[in-house]
Amino acid sequence: MLIAVIGIASLMASRVQRRSTTLAGDAIVARELARSGIDLGLLYIQQQPTQWRADFAAGTAITNMDLGDGQVTVTAADPIDGNLTNNSTDPVVLTGVGNSSSSTYMLEVTLNGDGTIQPGTWKRVVN
Repeated sequence: MLIAVIGIASLMASRVQRRSTTLAGDAIVARELARSGIDLGLLYIQQQPTQWRADFAAGTAITNMDLGDGQVTVTAADPIDGNLTNNSTDPVVLTGVGNSSSSTYMLEVTLNGDGTIQPGTWKRVVN
């Protein structure tokens, strides 16, 4: 009886450990997907220097892209007045969201009006 209890406890412990490892792995993948989303957004801005504000405002830039083992969404917002297209010198908050199985990670960076990163503005968004 004692051996059976020890065996069952051992199985349960290894199951919990495996689940914990899986969740940690999903969180890492989600974080890297969010970072990749920011990178994709920056690349899009470089490739569309005159059109990117209108594309992001219309929601047509980068949304719900499958990438590796998860999904990436990139959005842009004008923190001054909420309108990306009315002033090309307004800063822009670029948000990358990474989803992997059970994990979601959001990362934001603030850009200057020309689409370059404002130093020191990277931050994780916690809901």
